[in-house]
Amino acid sequence: MGNISKNTVSAKGQLKENQFVSFENIENSGIKILILGNSITRHGILHEIGWHNDWGMAASKKENDYVHILINKILEKVPNASFCIGQVAQWEWEYKNGSKVYEDYRSARDFGADIIVCRFIENVKRDDFEADIYKKELDNLLRFFDPENKSKVILTSGFWRHLGDKAIEEYAKENNLPFIYLGDLEDDKSNMAIGLFEHDGVAHHPGDNGMRNIADRIFEVLKEYL
Repeated sequence: MGNISKNTVSAKGQLKENQFVSFENIENSGIKILILGNSITRHGILHEIGWHNDWGMAASKKENDYVHILINKILEKVPNASFCIGQVAQWEWEYKNGSKVYEDYRSARDFGADIIVCRFIENVKRDDFEADIYKKELDNLLRFFDPENKSKVILTSGFWRHLGDKAIEEYAKENNLPFIYLGDLEDDKSNMAIGLFEHDGVAHHPGDNGMRNIADRIFEVLKEYL
């Protein structure tokens, strides 16, 4: 795994945020890292379920979600790195017709990531899951975000075990990509925010400990690309 050439053009002012895409340190001109995920990556305010924040559910504060732990780890090694965060739950729900939602993520594609971290599967419906279609549409999604086929891609399983974990692992092997298993984290309830939120769904999301463990596992692989 070799080093990636540094980008010399700042994306500041070129890219627009929306409810699905946000940026960190976008004024920097170093390596570009795109993190794709769902509510564990970023969930906007939803007062009716007791979630009043806009970061990875259910971290106690923004800097404690796995994305920002990962960002800080990377910045220690590469101070001029820049980051894009894509919330792709919408794609998960509609993966069989994935291209339907691409337009919402155009600014993430235009970011031109050197590294793409894919940490999602949990919102994909289990009752009619089709592995071959999922792998095909995952490939199409990655081609959308990386049209020049230049990005290093890292794949993970779900935080909660999912039928699709195997499909992701198969896709990783078929394309010689690293795959990080996270499913065992759900076995330790200290990795969740149980008791900290009234809503059961929120409480079963990773708390600070779980977020740290997710970030640590991803960074162990990602650091080899820095």
